[in-house]
Amino acid sequence: MAQAGAQALLHGDVRARIVRLSLPSLAAMLASGLGTLLDALMLSRLGSGATDAAAVGFPLLTLYQTLGFTLGMGAGALMSQAIGRGEETLSAHAAALSLLLALALSAALSALGLLLPAPLLRLLGAGPESAAQAALYVRYLLLSAPLLCLSLVLSSLLRARGHAGAYGAAFAAGAALGAALEAVLVLRLGWDLTGIGIAMIAREALTLLLLACCALRFRLPLARPAPRVLLQMLRYGLPTLLRQGLMSVSGVLFNREASALGGAALGGMGLAVRALSLVSSAVIGFGQGFQPVCGVCAGAGRMDRVREGFFFCLRAVVIALLMLGALLFPFAGALLSRFGAPPEAAAFGARVLRAQSVVLFAQGAVVLFNMLTQSLGLTVRAALVATSRQGFVLIPLLLLLPRRFGETGLILCQSVSDVLSLLLALALTRGILPRPEKADGTKTG
Repeated sequence: MAQAGAQALLHGDVRARIVRLSLPSLAAMLASGLGTLLDALMLSRLGSGATDAAAVGFPLLTLYQTLGFTLGMGAGALMSQAIGRGEETLSAHAAALSLLLALALSAALSALGLLLPAPLLRLLGAGPESAAQAALYVRYLLLSAPLLCLSLVLSSLLRARGHAGAYGAAFAAGAALGAALEAVLVLRLGWDLTGIGIAMIAREALTLLLLACCALRFRLPLARPAPRVLLQMLRYGLPTLLRQGLMSVSGVLFNREASALGGAALGGMGLAVRALSLVSSAVIGFGQGFQPVCGVCAGAGRMDRVREGFFFCLRAVVIALLMLGALLFPFAGALLSRFGAPPEAAAFGARVLRAQSVVLFAQGAVVLFNMLTQSLGLTVRAALVATSRQGFVLIPLLLLLPRRFGETGLILCQSVSDVLSLLLALALTRGILPRPEKADGTKTG
């Protein structure tokens, strides 16, 4: 997105611009989420041990997403602000540094995990009955995750420069290849976990290859990494780092609490979390259409457009999630059972889905409030909003409610956290966006 692209974000219908930018992001996030959900559903067909392996691997997957989202959103937000101010050199430095760090950190994490598999499995909460299958699944996850991390960064860089349509097709193609390979290798040839692992690596490799081609096609500007840019990137990316990092921590705590209640609880919780992550992916994908608009308009001083775009996104997400929750509540059990989940795991997972369906709107609203504060560079407020529902609100609930109320307490933890986090987000973001003026110069509402 050169200056002509920046001008397009500063003029015209802001809602139409957000929708246009969000559709490829939405497709990409849904494709990525469907890929990981399909992995979990395939594992659930292999028995309770493989179902548990999916739950064990989810916090590890979240850790790599933490790296990719942190570096990608940090660099992307910095790039959008820089482009709004006409600073192309700063934009290029941010792109180069984010890719270099993504490659180095994700590769180092995978190497460490492959060298020390037993301590890693214990940390992730794997039980003795699922340790063997979890070890094999985690091995493939460690091999594919650096590819995912780089893809997330590249997609953020392309989106920040206005090339939204380019990366949506890349994620969709990768997901399609993964699904086709799993159908052949697992369902036809019976390769089980090995087939799932090969499909996972192929999915991420194709996605990254296509994104790299998109970057070359659109001549994504790169420069030698400038260390001074790192602090600016971290300023924008810190809320994502805290949110996603605490999601990994809370995922481990969920696994440990569920393991104490039995294999059905661990497997059911893992399936429910994977299914709900698809909803989170959709909200993030839609919100990513707002972020470049927010960054460029804020950099140019057009806070009126930031306000208009944010409240358009908030209304759309809340209405959509209220409707989805109303559909999900009565059909949660049938949904998990239809995909071949073990009966006891499906029953527990259905209870989790029903509890979350009531408050899905709160989850979506918190994500958007986080994106607003993050894109505006309000680091402290963004960090507090980002870390609430998966961190300092959820973690105490996980340490308290299951011990007091057993299964019901564990099931309600995330729902209670979402409601409390929404109240906190409303308090922290009050007054950020100026009210529009009336004709007489006074503020509305």
